[in-house]
Amino acid sequence: MEIQNCKKCASKNCNCNRPLGCKGVTGATGPTGETGATGATGPTGEAGATGPTGPTGETGATGATGPTGEAGATGATGPTGEAGATGATGPTGEIGATGATGPAFTEGFSAFKPSLITTGSTVITNWTVSAPYYTTAGFNATSGVFTVPTTGKYAFAATLNYSTTATISLSLGSGINPAFYLRRNGSSNVISGLFPLLNVSVTLLTLRAILGNGTVTLAGDLLLNAGDTIDLYYEASGLTIGLNLGGVNSAGMVWSCHRIA
Repeated sequence: MEIQNCKKCASKNCNCNRPLGCKGVTGATGPTGETGATGATGPTGEAGATGPTGPTGETGATGATGPTGEAGATGATGPTGEAGATGATGPTGEIGATGATGPAFTEGFSAFKPSLITTGSTVITNWTVSAPYYTTAGFNATSGVFTVPTTGKYAFAATLNYSTTATISLSLGSGINPAFYLRRNGSSNVISGLFPLLNVSVTLLTLRAILGNGTVTLAGDLLLNAGDTIDLYYEASGLTIGLNLGGVNSAGMVWSCHRIA
């Protein structure tokens, strides 16, 4: 046990007559007195710094579903997706009722003529109507006249080749314009086609002449009455040179007609 300094003379070797001399041993601790009454609680101190976040607790049970909110605005349309595979063909439906039979348009013909030598105006006659060409009761192949059997609309067409039978040595006058005509009732020209002409006027040369070979085509639709007649007519118009209507090498002429309504 450590020797205490004298509390009076501050010496460890004093001879003071104190109950606990400097050289004495520290006496035993006396009994603890009774605990005094607890004082009033002091004011609460400032809040300390927030401690670190503790670990996440377990997920609680799902709460009840809340009410549905209002529908939001429609978003922009997205791109069209790729076309899907074609589905299987469905069963064939029932056949519908047969419609009423339409009118039978049997009026018409197609005729061919290989050649006709002429030096003047003429009706083209003596047509061939054997296969592959054909005829109808209204067409007289010998006279070249078609008599309209029924009032209606008719389509006509003709391809008319020609060639000259001699060399052209004279220029045609300005009023000479040879042509082919489809004539109604022998007098009214209803469809026409002019011969192709060469018309040249240069120094020391003036020439107006038909071509040595050529083709004239006629085509048109006509509204005709029953009993009307139609023929195919060559109008020389003052041309006196010989022509082979039909042309060389049997190119020929084809004339046709059929009712369209």
